[in-house]
Amino acid sequence: MRLARFRLASGERGFGVVEGDVVARVDHRIASFDEVLTEPPTVNADDPRVPTSELAWEPPIGDHPKIVCVGFNYADHATEAGRPGATPTLFTRFPDSFVGAGTPVVRPADEDSLDWEGEAALVIGKPGRRIAPDAAWDHVAGVTCVAENSVRTWQLHSPQATAGKNVHRSGAVGPWVTTRDEIGTAPLRVTTRLNGETVQDDTTDRLTFSFSHLIAYVSSFTPLRAGDLIATGTPKGIGFRMDPPRFLRPGDEIEVEVSGVGVLRHGVTGEVLA
Repeated sequence: MRLARFRLASGERGFGVVEGDVVARVDHRIASFDEVLTEPPTVNADDPRVPTSELAWEPPIGDHPKIVCVGFNYADHATEAGRPGATPTLFTRFPDSFVGAGTPVVRPADEDSLDWEGEAALVIGKPGRRIAPDAAWDHVAGVTCVAENSVRTWQLHSPQATAGKNVHRSGAVGPWVTTRDEIGTAPLRVTTRLNGETVQDDTTDRLTFSFSHLIAYVSSFTPLRAGDLIATGTPKGIGFRMDPPRFLRPGDEIEVEVSGVGVLRHGVTGEVLA
């Protein structure tokens, strides 16, 4: 099952279940998207349908989510960055640093170092605290795709990555959450394409810290709630490590594909100052 949030041309927002090229709306009978993530709904014949061509995707996360991101979680990426670690490297993002699939991300007007980072992300369904690793998957609603992009110059202002990771509308999430029952337990392939060319490609069985480990680790210090998101790390192949570096420019197109989950596409536009 694919669970999505969307916005209509009128500005009305809703959520529902993706069925091919339509979304079956369930927001008329379920109070919040968080509830949909906690218990995926049965679609009824009389639920309104909206063609996907008539909507814009919104990030498929909670109304007030915790967004926890993991750095250097693929061994090859940690090596290229010179940052191996014995425990997960974590940072947080603000919800308004993300747009939905199909909406261009914004390169800030005063910076040219916006870099791509394709990732698989866990979306929490069942709340919990101090979750045991062997119970972790039970707390996952599903997986989504993330373009966890970074403004490198701001990221390097200090040892803390907060500024470079939270530039307004610099990343993207979506287009939907594919539920865990559909994904199964096999490794997921994470592939990033820049203008059709593959720049990142790896599988989640090569993560230093597994999905279960990350959920157990994060929930050991903060409660996880429905709608929270854990971005599990980006593979080797970021633009910053190319020679010479290659950063995102207005007009570029990015695809982040997670096998069995979907494809997140976004363009790049330049910030327009008032």
